[in-house]
Amino acid sequence: MFNLTQNIYLKMAVLHIFRRRGRAILISLMIALSLIGLLLMEGLYEGMMVQMTQNTVKTGSGTISIQHKSFRAQNNINYNIDNSQSITEILDSYSQIKSYALRINQQALVATAGYSQSITVMGIDLLKEKNHSQLQDFIIDGDYSFGKRERGVLIGYRLAKKLKLSIGKKVIVTMQDTNNEIVSIALKIEGILKTHNTLIDSSTLVMNQTIMAKLIGIQGVTEVAILLKSQNDEYLFKQNLISTLKNDTLAIYTYKELSPSLHEGEVMMQTFNSISSAFIFIVATLGIFGVVLVSVLERIREFGIMMAIGTQFKDIARLIIYESLIITLSGYFIGAILGAALLWYLKIYGLDLSGFSDAFAIFGMDSSMHAIIKPEYFTQSLASVILATLAAVIIPIRTLKKRNPIQSINE
Repeated sequence: MFNLTQNIYLKMAVLHIFRRRGRAILISLMIALSLIGLLLMEGLYEGMMVQMTQNTVKTGSGTISIQHKSFRAQNNINYNIDNSQSITEILDSYSQIKSYALRINQQALVATAGYSQSITVMGIDLLKEKNHSQLQDFIIDGDYSFGKRERGVLIGYRLAKKLKLSIGKKVIVTMQDTNNEIVSIALKIEGILKTHNTLIDSSTLVMNQTIMAKLIGIQGVTEVAILLKSQNDEYLFKQNLISTLKNDTLAIYTYKELSPSLHEGEVMMQTFNSISSAFIFIVATLGIFGVVLVSVLERIREFGIMMAIGTQFKDIARLIIYESLIITLSGYFIGAILGAALLWYLKIYGLDLSGFSDAFAIFGMDSSMHAIIKPEYFTQSLASVILATLAAVIIPIRTLKKRNPIQSINE
């Protein structure tokens, strides 16, 4: 009986592809270009989400935030953390923590000669924040300083623009102290921040923590912001910290709980990746189906002769599958190599969108988008291409199987 080895079928598949290489090249390029587009979309989109998350987490609440359990709901500084020293001693024992910072947050009113606005005042220690939030890297004008008398402030650039403030101008900040009395202080603009955290850029003044604490009569802090070395560990770390602190007056939040929009964005990213993979699957399936069907119809007589002399149908089906896989995998590897090179370039140098920086800043995005490269991008795409190939050859193989060998020879 006529029986070919697996190596011979591979050689036959390669020879047939070479004989009709124009069609094979077209399909390979289609798959390669689709894959490159998919990789760029996934890498840039996920990179954008990571940048937004990092901007919010680093300069805002951190990966984990410790607050008095009533502070978030009541927004009253009387609900503060007065035993912060004991908390920091515990935090120092955790190797998962990258850094942490103690802050005072209070609602206030800022006024200039012609404008006033409700804002958030954040009292910080500049030296500690230098290693934690790295605010010094976001100064676009002025200095990372509170001045010689520590009576200066840092202000978000969008808030400064709205209030028509510049370096050296003074503002009056009014807020309530712990006795619900109104207190005010005159402060000088020392630096302007552009953090891409919309809350800080649009409605936050940053001042000296010690002076703020004396002004409003607070003994502790309202928040301990913690940055973890890995953001993926936030839930387990939260549970561990709750059991360690054993303090019913404290509440511990993850950044996903304090900024649900970031979590929703991450879920959307996963959905986007799934839709993109499905898109590649559909494109590959339709392209390969058309090529394989035409190829089978063109070679019906050839296949008929093979079956007439004793070739088993499963060997012919194997030949068709080999041809399809060679074409699609060639397109996949070309697309994967070029896509990886482009992602690497965009990861190192970024995509400059400075012309749209103001629009991106509204959403907390940097004007330079840096891509991310993950092995999942390539493994999921490879699985999609292989599945698409196998799905595309089913109908052509079934069509061929229904043919009578003698009838096929006579056609």
